[in-house]
Amino acid sequence: MGCTNYTIGFDSACNTAIECIDKLRDTMQSHERCSVVEVMGRNAGFLALYVGTAVGATAVLVPEHVESFEQNVIERIRGAKLAGYTHFMVVVAEGAGHAQDVGDKIQEALGIKPTITVIGHIQRGGAPYGRDRETATRMGYHAVMAFAEGRGNCVIGTQEGGIVEIPIEDALKMKKHLQMDRYKIMEIMQFGGSHDGEL
Repeated sequence: MGCTNYTIGFDSACNTAIECIDKLRDTMQSHERCSVVEVMGRNAGFLALYVGTAVGATAVLVPEHVESFEQNVIERIRGAKLAGYTHFMVVVAEGAGHAQDVGDKIQEALGIKPTITVIGHIQRGGAPYGRDRETATRMGYHAVMAFAEGRGNCVIGTQEGGIVEIPIEDALKMKKHLQMDRYKIMEIMQFGGSHDGEL
């Protein structure tokens, strides 16, 4: 929802994906391997970008950042190899492509057969993390109070750390855009500079 800065479940989904990727990396990084991990996202790359940045992914594919596959994935893996890395992690939002297709392209271009992992549905289960529990409690309280006071057809969300109540007609018109500065940070942090050498 574009009307809220934070959506309940995001933190839990991110942490589940990060834990899965950390475990995957433990078994893969002793050899020159490539892992392609598909996470939830449909047409939004927020989750994939957050997770990719947190795990130090070699490349992240999101629907909002359309770039050539050669430049965004293949060249980044080549750069990682030259920098001495032996494990290459590619995080894919489900709306940016299928992990198997991404893996096939990597194998064709580089001769490395990636391990394909789709963790999308795993992210939907499990116990929620603290931020989600606390936020859900506060939002639930405000929703009940709005109902008790006779206000309906509204969306409860968060903005600037506080709880807000927005008419549903207005809320549905709001759009949320991926923060591309985060994408740039992810690229820069990988090798201490972006793929074109600029900081």
